[in-house]
Amino acid sequence: MTVVRVTHGDRLARFGVGWLGHLLAVHGAALEVAHPKKLGGRDELLEDFVSLVTTFAGRLYGMRSADDRRRLLAESGQCRPGGGQ
Repeated sequence: MTVVRVTHGDRLARFGVGWLGHLLAVHGAALEVAHPKKLGGRDELLEDFVSLVTTFAGRLYGMRSADDRRRLLAESGQCRPGGGQ
């Protein structure tokens, strides 16, 4: 039997570790988490939601800062407007 071992569940995935464990079991593998969190269903769901919001907020801010860099480069004449060099 194949065993996937991780120290903490969030090292495997930001969210949905329980689902991944079930998927591994369906395919004949096992998931072992050395230091599992002791959360109930509602707390785990809330933590997953916060992780999602944090991830997408970071992407949104990253996109915004990339747009700002492109705009500043275009204004300085170092690249053409629209993203082309």
